[in-house]
Amino acid sequence: MTSRSNKAFSLLEVIITVAILSVAIMFIFRSFASAIASTKFSQNISLACFLAESHLWEIEQRHKDNLALPSPQGTEKIEERDFNWDYTILDTDIPELKKLKFTVSWKERLREKEYSVDFFTYLAPKE
Repeated sequence: MTSRSNKAFSLLEVIITVAILSVAIMFIFRSFASAIASTKFSQNISLACFLAESHLWEIEQRHKDNLALPSPQGTEKIEERDFNWDYTILDTDIPELKKLKFTVSWKERLREKEYSVDFFTYLAPKE
């Protein structure tokens, strides 16, 4: 009689290997999806900063040149994403100096959660 070779895999070993690989692949896909969501969130923060920088510059220039200030709120679409913004001009301890608060908000589609970023600057006295 010949003995069986031990070089073949048993069915149990194959099932355990497939189960381990399945769990590992599932974690890899979850990590990948989380990384994509984080990247999109970072992009939205960057876009909000660019939007705020643009509007803050415009408000500062109009205030400096004694021109009418733009509407205190609005909505803009940047790269197929909707951003809402608004600003308020606050008084400070120094009567001629004003504090400008600019807020940009947006809604994340996947999370259905609203985020906002506040920016502050000061407006120098009018010339």
